[in-house]
Amino acid sequence: SIPSFAACRNLIAGTVAQLSLQRSRGTDILAPGHLITQPDPDDTLANVLEWTVDDLLLQGKACWVILARDGIETQQLPRGYPVRARRLPPGSWSEVWDDNLASYKRLIGVEAGDQMLDPTDVIIFRNGNEGILTYGANTIRAALHLDDAASRIVASDLPAGILKNESAELGPEEARELVEQFVAARKTNAIAFLQGVSFETPSARTAADLQMAEARGIAATEIARLFNVPGPMIGAAPTGNGASMTYSSVLQSWSAFTKQAVGPVVVALEQGLSMPHVLPRGQQITFGVEAFLRSDPQAAVDYATALVGASIISAEEARSYLGVPSSATTTRDTTPGVV
Repeated sequence: SIPSFAACRNLIAGTVAQLSLQRSRGTDILAPGHLITQPDPDDTLANVLEWTVDDLLLQGKACWVILARDGIETQQLPRGYPVRARRLPPGSWSEVWDDNLASYKRLIGVEAGDQMLDPTDVIIFRNGNEGILTYGANTIRAALHLDDAASRIVASDLPAGILKNESAELGPEEARELVEQFVAARKTNAIAFLQGVSFETPSARTAADLQMAEARGIAATEIARLFNVPGPMIGAAPTGNGASMTYSSVLQSWSAFTKQAVGPVVVALEQGLSMPHVLPRGQQITFGVEAFLRSDPQAAVDYATALVGASIISAEEARSYLGVPSSATTTRDTTPGVV
Protein backbone atom coordinates (compact mmCIF):
# COMPACT_ATOMS: atom_id res chain seq x y z
CA SER A 1 0.00 0.00 0.00
CA ILE A 2 3.07 2.30 0.09
CA PRO A 3 3.66 3.53 -3.49
CA SER A 4 7.45 3.87 -3.15
CA PHE A 5 7.67 0.40 -1.59
CA ALA A 6 5.63 -1.17 -4.40
CA ALA A 7 7.65 0.73 -7.03
CA CYS A 8 10.97 -0.61 -5.70
CA ARG A 9 9.69 -4.16 -5.39
CA ASN A 10 8.12 -4.18 -8.87
CA LEU A 11 11.20 -2.56 -10.42
CA ILE A 12 13.58 -5.24 -9.11
CA ALA A 13 11.26 -8.23 -9.55
CA GLY A 14 10.15 -7.10 -13.01
CA THR A 15 13.74 -6.65 -14.16
CA VAL A 16 14.81 -10.11 -12.99
CA ALA A 17 11.74 -11.72 -14.59
CA GLN A 18 12.75 -10.27 -17.98
CA LEU A 19 16.21 -11.81 -17.92
CA SER A 20 16.77 -15.08 -19.74
CA LEU A 21 18.15 -18.14 -17.93
CA GLN A 22 20.73 -20.40 -19.50
CA ARG A 23 22.39 -23.66 -18.52
CA SER A 24 26.04 -24.20 -19.28
CA ARG A 25 29.07 -26.37 -18.65
CA GLY A 26 32.15 -24.21 -18.80
CA THR A 27 31.86 -22.27 -22.06
CA ASP A 28 29.37 -24.72 -23.63
CA ILE A 29 25.70 -23.72 -23.63
CA LEU A 30 23.43 -26.69 -22.89
CA ALA A 31 19.74 -27.33 -23.43
CA PRO A 32 17.94 -25.41 -20.67
CA GLY A 33 15.48 -28.09 -19.56
CA HIS A 34 12.14 -27.60 -17.84
CA LEU A 35 13.56 -26.37 -14.53
CA ILE A 36 14.54 -22.98 -15.97
CA THR A 37 11.89 -22.68 -18.69
CA GLN A 38 8.76 -23.65 -16.73
CA PRO A 39 9.59 -25.04 -13.29
CA ASP A 40 5.97 -25.01 -12.09
CA PRO A 41 3.64 -26.92 -14.44
CA ASP A 42 0.77 -24.63 -13.35
CA ASP A 43 2.55 -21.30 -13.72
CA THR A 44 4.84 -19.28 -15.97
CA LEU A 45 8.54 -18.83 -15.32
CA ALA A 46 8.20 -15.02 -15.12
CA ASN A 47 5.56 -15.22 -12.40
CA VAL A 48 7.52 -17.81 -10.40
CA LEU A 49 10.67 -15.68 -10.62
CA GLU A 50 8.87 -12.48 -9.58
CA TRP A 51 7.38 -14.06 -6.48
CA THR A 52 10.69 -15.74 -5.63
CA VAL A 53 12.42 -12.37 -5.87
CA ASP A 54 9.66 -10.95 -3.68
CA ASP A 55 10.48 -13.59 -1.02
CA LEU A 56 14.21 -12.89 -1.24
CA LEU A 57 13.73 -9.15 -0.85
CA LEU A 58 11.13 -9.16 1.91
CA GLN A 59 11.92 -12.38 3.79
CA GLY A 60 15.62 -12.82 2.96
CA LYS A 61 15.12 -16.35 1.64
CA ALA A 62 12.90 -18.39 -0.67
CA CYS A 63 12.16 -22.06 -1.23
CA TRP A 64 11.07 -24.29 -4.11
CA VAL A 65 9.85 -27.83 -3.47
CA ILE A 66 10.95 -30.34 -6.12
CA LEU A 67 7.98 -31.97 -7.89
CA ALA A 68 9.60 -34.25 -10.48
CA ARG A 69 13.01 -35.62 -11.45
CA ASP A 70 14.59 -36.87 -14.66
CA GLY A 71 14.98 -40.45 -13.35
CA ILE A 72 18.67 -40.64 -14.25
CA GLU A 73 20.09 -42.41 -11.22
CA THR A 74 23.27 -41.20 -9.54
CA GLN A 75 24.99 -42.30 -6.36
CA GLN A 76 23.87 -39.20 -4.45
CA LEU A 77 20.48 -38.80 -6.15
CA PRO A 78 18.86 -42.19 -6.86
CA ARG A 79 15.81 -40.50 -8.44
CA GLY A 80 17.84 -38.14 -10.60
CA TYR A 81 18.03 -34.36 -10.88
CA PRO A 82 14.98 -32.06 -10.58
CA VAL A 83 13.04 -30.98 -13.66
CA ARG A 84 9.96 -29.45 -11.99
CA ALA A 85 9.62 -27.36 -8.84
CA ARG A 86 7.07 -25.11 -7.14
CA ARG A 87 7.58 -22.06 -4.93
CA LEU A 88 6.49 -22.39 -1.32
CA PRO A 89 4.83 -19.22 0.06
CA PRO A 90 6.50 -17.53 3.06
CA GLY A 91 5.23 -18.86 6.36
CA SER A 92 4.35 -22.26 4.88
CA TRP A 93 7.83 -23.71 5.42
CA SER A 94 10.62 -23.57 7.97
CA GLU A 95 14.11 -25.01 8.20
CA VAL A 96 15.05 -27.56 10.85
CA TRP A 97 18.67 -27.31 11.98
CA ASP A 98 20.95 -29.54 14.03
CA ASP A 99 21.88 -27.85 17.30
CA ASN A 100 25.42 -29.19 16.99
CA LEU A 101 27.36 -26.35 15.36
CA ALA A 102 30.22 -28.74 14.55
CA SER A 103 28.04 -31.00 12.38
CA TYR A 104 29.24 -31.30 8.78
CA LYS A 105 25.68 -30.76 7.51
CA ARG A 106 23.41 -28.96 9.96
CA LEU A 107 20.27 -28.70 7.81
CA ILE A 108 18.11 -31.66 8.83
CA GLY A 109 15.20 -30.83 6.57
CA VAL A 110 12.42 -28.42 5.68
CA GLU A 111 9.08 -28.60 7.46
CA ALA A 112 6.23 -27.75 5.08
CA GLY A 113 2.79 -28.21 6.59
CA ASP A 114 2.72 -31.68 8.11
CA GLN A 115 5.62 -32.96 5.98
CA MET A 116 9.33 -33.09 6.71
CA LEU A 117 11.16 -32.70 3.41
CA ASP A 118 14.71 -33.88 2.88
CA PRO A 119 17.20 -31.09 2.03
CA THR A 120 17.63 -32.68 -1.43
CA ASP A 121 13.89 -32.32 -2.08
CA VAL A 122 13.94 -28.52 -1.92
CA ILE A 123 15.87 -25.66 -3.51
CA ILE A 124 16.59 -22.90 -1.01
CA PHE A 125 17.65 -19.42 -2.09
CA ARG A 126 19.28 -17.03 0.38
CA ASN A 127 19.79 -13.28 0.04
CA GLY A 128 22.32 -12.87 2.85
CA ASN A 129 20.05 -10.93 5.23
CA GLU A 130 16.86 -11.35 7.25
CA GLY A 131 14.71 -9.45 4.75
CA ILE A 132 13.44 -5.90 4.43
CA LEU A 133 10.29 -6.62 6.47
CA THR A 134 12.59 -7.28 9.44
CA TYR A 135 15.46 -4.79 9.28
CA GLY A 136 13.33 -2.11 7.62
CA ALA A 137 10.30 -2.48 9.89
CA ASN A 138 10.65 0.96 11.54
CA THR A 139 11.01 2.75 8.20
CA ILE A 140 8.00 0.94 6.72
CA ARG A 141 5.91 1.63 9.83
CA ALA A 142 6.77 5.35 9.70
CA ALA A 143 5.76 5.52 6.02
CA LEU A 144 2.45 3.81 6.82
CA HIS A 145 1.73 6.25 9.67
CA LEU A 146 2.42 9.22 7.37
CA ASP A 147 0.07 7.84 4.70
CA ASP A 148 -2.64 7.25 7.29
CA ALA A 149 -2.25 10.75 8.76
CA ALA A 150 -2.43 12.40 5.34
CA SER A 151 -5.52 10.35 4.45
CA ARG A 152 -7.29 11.39 7.64
CA ILE A 153 -6.64 15.08 6.97
CA VAL A 154 -7.84 14.81 3.37
CA ALA A 155 -10.98 12.91 4.42
CA SER A 156 -12.00 15.30 7.20
CA ASP A 157 -14.10 18.37 6.33
CA LEU A 158 -12.83 21.54 7.96
CA PRO A 159 -15.36 24.37 8.59
CA ALA A 160 -15.16 27.34 6.21
CA GLY A 161 -15.91 29.69 9.09
CA ILE A 162 -16.98 29.88 12.73
CA LEU A 163 -19.77 31.97 14.25
CA LYS A 164 -18.74 32.92 17.79
CA ASN A 165 -21.53 33.97 20.19
CA GLU A 166 -20.63 37.14 22.15
CA SER A 167 -23.99 37.75 23.89
CA ALA A 168 -26.42 35.63 25.89
CA GLU A 169 -26.10 31.89 25.52
CA LEU A 170 -28.26 30.38 22.80
CA GLY A 171 -30.02 27.05 22.92
CA PRO A 172 -29.41 24.34 20.28
CA GLU A 173 -32.46 25.32 18.21
CA GLU A 174 -31.62 29.03 18.37
CA ALA A 175 -28.00 28.35 17.36
CA ARG A 176 -29.11 26.16 14.45
CA GLU A 177 -31.54 28.84 13.26
CA LEU A 178 -28.83 31.52 13.47
CA VAL A 179 -26.43 29.46 11.38
CA GLU A 180 -29.08 28.62 8.77
CA GLN A 181 -30.05 32.28 8.44
CA PHE A 182 -26.40 33.25 8.07
CA VAL A 183 -25.78 30.64 5.35
CA ALA A 184 -28.99 31.57 3.49
CA ALA A 185 -28.11 35.28 3.56
CA ARG A 186 -24.66 34.59 2.12
CA LYS A 187 -26.20 32.87 -0.91
CA THR A 188 -28.01 36.06 -1.90
CA ASN A 189 -25.81 38.80 -0.46
CA ALA A 190 -22.07 39.09 -0.18
CA ILE A 191 -22.33 41.58 2.70
CA ALA A 192 -22.81 40.11 6.18
CA PHE A 193 -24.37 41.94 9.15
CA LEU A 194 -23.74 40.35 12.56
CA GLN A 195 -25.15 41.36 15.90
CA GLY A 196 -24.13 39.59 19.11
CA VAL A 197 -21.88 37.18 17.18
CA SER A 198 -18.59 37.39 15.34
CA PHE A 199 -17.35 35.46 12.31
CA GLU A 200 -13.88 33.86 12.23
CA THR A 201 -12.07 32.03 9.48
CA PRO A 202 -10.08 29.09 10.92
CA SER A 203 -6.45 28.68 9.98
CA ALA A 204 -6.22 25.90 7.39
CA ARG A 205 -4.47 22.77 8.54
CA THR A 206 -3.51 20.87 5.44
CA ALA A 207 -0.94 18.16 4.84
CA ALA A 208 1.37 20.87 3.45
CA ASP A 209 0.94 22.98 6.59
CA LEU A 210 1.97 20.01 8.70
CA GLN A 211 4.96 19.38 6.38
CA MET A 212 3.56 15.97 5.49
CA ALA A 213 4.49 16.35 1.84
CA GLU A 214 8.16 16.77 2.78
CA ALA A 215 7.98 13.96 5.34
CA ARG A 216 6.42 11.58 2.81
CA GLY A 217 9.11 12.50 0.29
CA ILE A 218 11.82 11.66 2.81
CA ALA A 219 10.01 8.40 3.65
CA ALA A 220 10.05 7.47 -0.06
CA THR A 221 13.80 8.09 -0.15
CA GLU A 222 14.31 5.90 2.92
CA ILE A 223 12.25 3.12 1.33
CA ALA A 224 14.43 3.34 -1.80
CA ARG A 225 17.53 2.99 0.38
CA LEU A 226 16.13 -0.18 1.91
CA PHE A 227 15.93 -1.73 -1.57
CA ASN A 228 19.26 -0.19 -2.75
CA VAL A 229 17.30 1.48 -5.56
CA PRO A 230 18.55 4.93 -6.65
CA GLY A 231 15.99 7.48 -5.50
CA PRO A 232 15.49 9.21 -8.88
CA MET A 233 14.34 5.91 -10.41
CA ILE A 234 11.16 6.11 -8.28
CA GLY A 235 10.92 9.90 -8.19
CA ALA A 236 12.61 10.28 -4.79
CA ALA A 237 15.66 12.33 -3.87
CA PRO A 238 17.86 12.89 -0.78
CA THR A 239 15.96 16.11 -0.07
CA GLY A 240 12.67 14.23 -0.05
CA ASN A 241 11.37 15.83 -3.26
CA GLY A 242 11.27 14.62 -6.84
CA ALA A 243 14.50 14.77 -8.80
CA SER A 244 14.96 15.57 -12.47
CA MET A 245 17.21 13.19 -14.37
CA THR A 246 19.59 14.05 -17.19
CA TYR A 247 20.88 11.46 -19.64
CA SER A 248 24.09 11.00 -17.65
CA SER A 249 22.25 10.64 -14.36
CA VAL A 250 19.93 8.07 -15.94
CA LEU A 251 22.94 5.97 -16.95
CA GLN A 252 24.51 6.32 -13.50
CA SER A 253 21.26 5.39 -11.75
CA TRP A 254 20.72 2.43 -14.06
CA SER A 255 24.26 1.18 -13.44
CA ALA A 256 23.88 1.55 -9.67
CA PHE A 257 20.48 -0.15 -9.78
CA THR A 258 21.92 -3.11 -11.71
CA LYS A 259 24.84 -3.63 -9.34
CA GLN A 260 23.27 -2.81 -5.98
CA ALA A 261 19.62 -3.80 -6.27
CA VAL A 262 19.40 -6.48 -8.98
CA GLY A 263 22.87 -8.01 -8.65
CA PRO A 264 22.50 -9.64 -5.19
CA VAL A 265 19.13 -11.16 -6.10
CA VAL A 266 20.46 -12.55 -9.38
CA VAL A 267 23.47 -14.11 -7.61
CA ALA A 268 21.19 -15.71 -4.98
CA LEU A 269 19.02 -17.28 -7.69
CA GLU A 270 21.99 -18.45 -9.76
CA GLN A 271 23.73 -20.09 -6.83
CA GLY A 272 20.54 -21.74 -5.57
CA LEU A 273 19.80 -23.22 -9.00
CA SER A 274 23.41 -24.41 -9.36
CA MET A 275 23.57 -26.42 -6.12
CA PRO A 276 24.99 -29.98 -6.39
CA HIS A 277 21.59 -31.61 -5.79
CA VAL A 278 20.05 -29.49 -8.58
CA LEU A 279 22.63 -29.78 -11.37
CA PRO A 280 25.39 -32.28 -12.20
CA ARG A 281 28.87 -31.23 -11.13
CA GLY A 282 30.41 -28.72 -13.53
CA GLN A 283 27.10 -27.31 -14.77
CA GLN A 284 25.67 -23.97 -13.74
CA ILE A 285 22.62 -21.77 -14.24
CA THR A 286 23.19 -18.12 -15.13
CA PHE A 287 21.06 -15.18 -16.14
CA GLY A 288 21.67 -13.75 -19.62
CA VAL A 289 22.16 -10.01 -19.55
CA GLU A 290 21.82 -9.46 -23.31
CA ALA A 291 18.16 -8.42 -23.33
CA PHE A 292 18.71 -6.33 -20.20
CA LEU A 293 21.63 -4.45 -21.75
CA ARG A 294 19.92 -3.99 -25.11
CA SER A 295 17.28 -1.87 -23.39
CA ASP A 296 20.06 0.64 -22.75
CA PRO A 297 21.88 1.24 -26.09
CA GLN A 298 24.88 2.95 -24.50
CA ALA A 299 25.38 0.12 -22.01
CA ALA A 300 25.04 -2.44 -24.83
CA VAL A 301 27.66 -0.67 -26.93
CA ASP A 302 30.05 -0.43 -23.99
CA TYR A 303 29.51 -4.13 -23.21
CA ALA A 304 30.13 -5.25 -26.79
CA THR A 305 33.16 -2.97 -27.15
CA ALA A 306 34.69 -4.37 -23.97
CA LEU A 307 34.21 -7.95 -25.20
CA VAL A 308 35.81 -7.15 -28.56
CA GLY A 309 38.67 -5.33 -26.84
CA ALA A 310 39.34 -8.37 -24.67
CA SER A 311 39.27 -10.62 -27.78
CA ILE A 312 36.36 -12.59 -26.31
CA ILE A 313 34.17 -12.06 -29.38
CA SER A 314 34.87 -10.83 -32.91
CA ALA A 315 33.67 -7.58 -34.42
CA GLU A 316 31.12 -9.49 -36.51
CA GLU A 317 29.74 -11.17 -33.38
CA ALA A 318 29.49 -7.77 -31.70
CA ARG A 319 27.56 -6.39 -34.68
CA SER A 320 25.19 -9.36 -34.50
CA TYR A 321 24.70 -8.80 -30.78
CA LEU A 322 23.86 -5.12 -31.32
CA GLY A 323 21.55 -5.93 -34.22
CA VAL A 324 23.77 -4.13 -36.74
CA PRO A 325 23.89 -5.74 -40.23
CA SER A 326 27.06 -7.58 -41.03
CA SER A 327 29.75 -5.56 -42.77
CA ALA A 328 29.72 -8.10 -45.60
CA THR A 329 26.12 -7.25 -46.44
CA THR A 330 26.63 -3.49 -46.26
CA THR A 331 29.83 -3.27 -48.35
CA ARG A 332 29.21 -1.58 -51.69
CA ASP A 333 31.12 -2.11 -54.91
CA THR A 334 32.54 1.27 -55.96
CA THR A 335 33.62 0.09 -59.41
CA PRO A 336 32.26 2.52 -62.07
CA GLY A 337 29.33 1.14 -63.95
CA VAL A 338 28.55 -1.55 -61.37
CA VAL A 339 25.13 -1.28 -59.73
